[in-house]
Amino acid sequence: MPRTAAHRTHLTKQRTSQPPRRHPAAGGYARGERTRRTIIETAIEMFGSLGYERTSTRAIARRAAVSLPALQYYFGGKEGLHLACAEYITADVRMRLDPAAARVSEELSDPGLSRSALLGLLRRVMEPFLEAMATERPESWVLFFTRAQIERSAAFDVLFERVAGTITRLSAQIVARILGRPPADPEALIRALTLVGQMALIRRGRPILLRALKWPDFSGKRLQILKDALWRQIEAGLAGD
Repeated sequence: MPRTAAHRTHLTKQRTSQPPRRHPAAGGYARGERTRRTIIETAIEMFGSLGYERTSTRAIARRAAVSLPALQYYFGGKEGLHLACAEYITADVRMRLDPAAARVSEELSDPGLSRSALLGLLRRVMEPFLEAMATERPESWVLFFTRAQIERSAAFDVLFERVAGTITRLSAQIVARILGRPPADPEALIRALTLVGQMALIRRGRPILLRALKWPDFSGKRLQILKDALWRQIEAGLAGD
């Protein structure tokens, strides 16, 4: 059954208060990390394909070729594993986004920023997210995200808070400044969400874009062309305000 907001909040807090993860004494750190990664990658595929309720830890352990006690040792149970999958998916995006977000947050404290400077900050916080969306990812990640959203699970809370929440919050602040509106202005938030949505659609439409452009991937000059084209579209959308 879908979890209530209060239950999801409790689970998220419980996750952050858990003691540091253990690693097997036998086999060493590296082997323990490989086993953990194998379990997570298998779980992402199964949760994405079948959904949370229909996926059992026993089935995940069997497909990952590990024992059920080993899975429980690393993750505690199905809820802990589900949350670990969300953290795994967001790790790369956060590695790109967090440094840029921290710098942009600091610079936003200047009340005298010009429109041009604000647009520059908006681009700086958007581009790491776009880079992550344009980079090839397993289809199972998209399915996992979609399932977590539909199920309103604690994993979706993690996915939102660690990626979408950060970029949306900062983008809304910048857009509000550009529009000359209060920080909590609903229109500024809606327009920021629209911009974030454009970036996210790159991931879903990636195969179509690459086929239409006859490109093998988005890297190097091809990625820069994509960034510039999307940025011109964003600038045009804000030009009349």
